[in-house]
Amino acid sequence: MKTKKRILSVILAAMMMLALTACGGMTTDDAKTYVQSVLDASYKADFSEYTEQTDSTEEEAQQLFDENLDNIMSMGGFTDAGLSEELSASYRQLFQDMLAQAKYEVGSATEGEDDGFVVEVSAEPFTAFDGLQDEVMSAVEAEMANITDISQLPSQDEINEMVFQKMYDILVQRVAEPTYGEAQTVEVHVELSDNMYSINEDDLTELDLILFPAD
Repeated sequence: MKTKKRILSVILAAMMMLALTACGGMTTDDAKTYVQSVLDASYKADFSEYTEQTDSTEEEAQQLFDENLDNIMSMGGFTDAGLSEELSASYRQLFQDMLAQAKYEVGSATEGEDDGFVVEVSAEPFTAFDGLQDEVMSAVEAEMANITDISQLPSQDEINEMVFQKMYDILVQRVAEPTYGEAQTVEVHVELSDNMYSINEDDLTELDLILFPAD
């Protein structure tokens, strides 16, 4: 079951879509605020500071965030999994709740090369996916073992729904009681180009993989 990696590979899309440029003339404090606003918009759906930093509207930011949730559902295979409308909607809300559990802290900022800045971000890995596959399969196998009449065996679609329901139930509990690994520090570069600032995409990728580790 590769659902975990497929989900996490598109969580970063929110950051890429929302990491828009900010007008020139930054200070180190501005760089910290900018990075904080991008992360808060991407993970927490908190657009208040982000709209100020990027001269965008809350409606525009919300639309990008919502589109990213759609992408998570689609690229994660949930749209085509044949799930019930109820379970599909539950998963979409779950992913939003999961993003909100991202645990990071924006630290010091220093001047970097070419009028850019380097902002330190401490990130704690969210452990919701640890051992998930084994736990889901054990739960499904236990339920299947209770079926003694071959005529009562579920169809492939019913089994699929069962697997995704079990995974959802486990993830909901883990999101409600989140645990984290040891904090790691990422240097996030705010770069200047054509009198506009943006965050280095490779740094965002590194940060995202720490916050939501795929392995």
